[in-house]
This record gives sequence, structure tokens and C-alpha cells, in this order.
Amino acid sequence: MDSDALSTQYRIDVLSRLPLEPLEYCQRWVEVPPDERGYRKACVAALAEATGLSPRTINDWGTNFEKRPDHVLHVLRMADMLNQIRKIVLPPDYPQK
Repeated sequence: MDSDALSTQYRIDVLSRLPLEPLEYCQRWVEVPPDERGYRKACVAALAEATGLSPRTINDWGTNFEKRPDHVLHVLRMADMLNQIRKIVLPPDYPQK
């Protein structure tokens, strides 16, 4: 295996271990601007879809999601990585649901 493939794999492995906070996930994947009405609702919906948790549970994490469980940080990183792969690999007209 060539060294470029190994270094790419290594970077992906390192990235997968980095936590991703809920607000950062929303900044990356919620299309509503943060200063517009409906942003929090869209953010909660995106977090619910990424984690498999209910929106009610996510709302209980606090205004800035400061009471979120630690394991969610890793689930969000994995969801972020999958979203990035989808963005690169899937054609724009591919059905999303």
C-alpha cells in the first residue's frame, strides 16, 4: 500500500476520534442562518436525525446544548463524516430520503 493511502487513512482515523459539539454540527449542516427565526428548531431537528434521539430529549440539553451527554459528541462526528462523504460522492440529484 502506498504511503499516501496510509496517511489519508490515518487522518480519517484521527478525525473520527475528535468530538464534535452540537452547535458546531448545526453550523455545518443546518441551512437556516443562525440569526434567523427557526434556526434552533432546525438545529434540534438535525441533531435528532443525526443521533436518533427525540427532539424533546435534545431540547432538554439546554439553550446551547451544554447538558448533552458526552457520547453524543462522537455520534455527531460520525454523522458529520458521513454527511461529508455524501456531499462528495453522491450526485446532487440523488434522492435524499
